[in-house]
Amino acid sequence: MGLLAALLSALFSSSKDLMSKRLAFRLDGTASTFASFAFALPFYVLLLAGLYLFGHEAFTYSLAFLTLVLLRSITDTFAEWMKMYALGHGDLSVVAIAFSLSPLFLLVTSPLITRVPITWAEVVAVLLVVGGSMLMVYRPSAANWTAQKKGILLAFGASLFFSFNSCFDYLAVQKETPLTSGFAAATFAGFSMTLLSAAILCPFVLGRGDRLKALHSHQGGLLIRGFLEVAFMVCKLYALEFMDAPAVVGIQRLSLLLSIIGGRVFFKEADFKRRLAAGALIVVGVSLLAWWQLLKHTHAGD
Repeated sequence: MGLLAALLSALFSSSKDLMSKRLAFRLDGTASTFASFAFALPFYVLLLAGLYLFGHEAFTYSLAFLTLVLLRSITDTFAEWMKMYALGHGDLSVVAIAFSLSPLFLLVTSPLITRVPITWAEVVAVLLVVGGSMLMVYRPSAANWTAQKKGILLAFGASLFFSFNSCFDYLAVQKETPLTSGFAAATFAGFSMTLLSAAILCPFVLGRGDRLKALHSHQGGLLIRGFLEVAFMVCKLYALEFMDAPAVVGIQRLSLLLSIIGGRVFFKEADFKRRLAAGALIVVGVSLLAWWQLLKHTHAGD
């Protein structure tokens, strides 16, 4: 179930990035970041209401859970803010590829924060994923490299913060969630983190008439992206109940292939063949991660 949830999160992540790239031409980065959280909240409320009606436990907060939610929300706010501005300064496929440094950062941040050791198989798999990603990014002789540089640097910063919030995601659903049902716990954790992230950015949007007008004008697309955000987050958090953070984030890199194809089809981005060919390394790395996780759980079952 964890592997399936991680694969689904990759699909929803790519779909969300396609919608974010489309909205990047219509909203500034701060408004788009706020909307990514705020427009997801109605779907979380509907999902939580349904879970409550089906008899899941009462939703309560512990101090430890609140602390993890706060740390996760702060790092996610920075990560999403950098991501939205990156999408406005670079091709979707290039920016999405730069996000692939997140698994590499996780090789350092995950053992330090979660105290879960990393195996050599996971290190090799993550390096293959990141290597394939960087091969598609690094082309300084290309005419548009200088123009893409700002977007790539912002994406690198976002990757660092995404590695932090993946660690806090893992701790929240593994140890401190107030619910025992896996799916309900993932939904509740996602809602709590999203609500606080929206609250952090609220002052930067409510006082700006131009941003409020833009949010109203594009609310249809923002609601679609909000639904995709909820689907992505719930699948990711649910996967983290079965697998460690570097494995889940590594498997999510399959979304790169979908973003590369989507960038070509919808935005006519160049250098398609080289980027797609280098994606073979990503597929190999993801396959190794999936195989290793299945092997670990098979041995655990024995």
